[in-house]
Amino acid sequence: MPKHVTKAVIPAAGLGTRLRPLTSYTPKELLPVGEKPIIQYTFEMYMAAGISEFCIITSPEKPQLKDFITGNRTPSAIPFERNARFYKQLEKCRIVFVEQTHTRGVADAVGLARDFVGNEPFACIMPDCLLFSGKSFVTQLLQVFDRFQKNVIGTVLIKGADAKRFGNVGLLQTQRLDGECFLIKSLSEKKGEPLPVSPGETIHKGFGGGIYLPEYFDLIEIIRPEAKGEVDDVPIHQILIKQGKLLGVLLEGAAFDVGHPLGLRAAAHYAGRRIHST
Repeated sequence: MPKHVTKAVIPAAGLGTRLRPLTSYTPKELLPVGEKPIIQYTFEMYMAAGISEFCIITSPEKPQLKDFITGNRTPSAIPFERNARFYKQLEKCRIVFVEQTHTRGVADAVGLARDFVGNEPFACIMPDCLLFSGKSFVTQLLQVFDRFQKNVIGTVLIKGADAKRFGNVGLLQTQRLDGECFLIKSLSEKKGEPLPVSPGETIHKGFGGGIYLPEYFDLIEIIRPEAKGEVDDVPIHQILIKQGKLLGVLLEGAAFDVGHPLGLRAAAHYAGRRIHST
């Protein structure tokens, strides 16, 4: 019987080291892009797609993030103008907060949501991966998931110099199924240097996360003993690829990695132009 996605896991415990010193006092998820913080785009994306149950994996070092999400106007709250419509929508949602006491990687963080997810598919898109599009990021993923009932991630095509605005992981080899849907054949490891892209070259890259079946949690425990330091999500994707269980969808829209300084700057510029053009 087809399963529908109603739950999302939002990893937000990272310390934003790529964006220091901006994140020394302000959580990455609360940095502004246009007239609102990054995390607001995340919630709006999910809610527009009908997802209403959220597990936020956060850090004890980021109390401002919980204050913003709950609308708690404490001295630690970031002074954004309160958006009444946004909070009215949030009131209809179920929101659970779980703390990752030590930063042990994305997969470790997601693993903390196992009880919340249960035996259901779930969405997990990194908050610092923004997509400006007439059709939201998660909506595009859901269209593929609803058809195939398989794990599916978002992907983007990046040209030449734009690659420096994105993280250095997730180069893909794919086999087209139909339309903008692919079977993922390989996904590269994290690299110690920027993505290798020649002028005029276009690369195909994983972007932001996806929709996963609950088998994801079993795979976390499989890779945990071999993890050195952080328990990352790349090995999980690679296992799914070997099993022929990972699809990709080529996303429509303008994609930005706002966890990268150049990506944050580019997204803010793009959002500013959108605001002034309306």
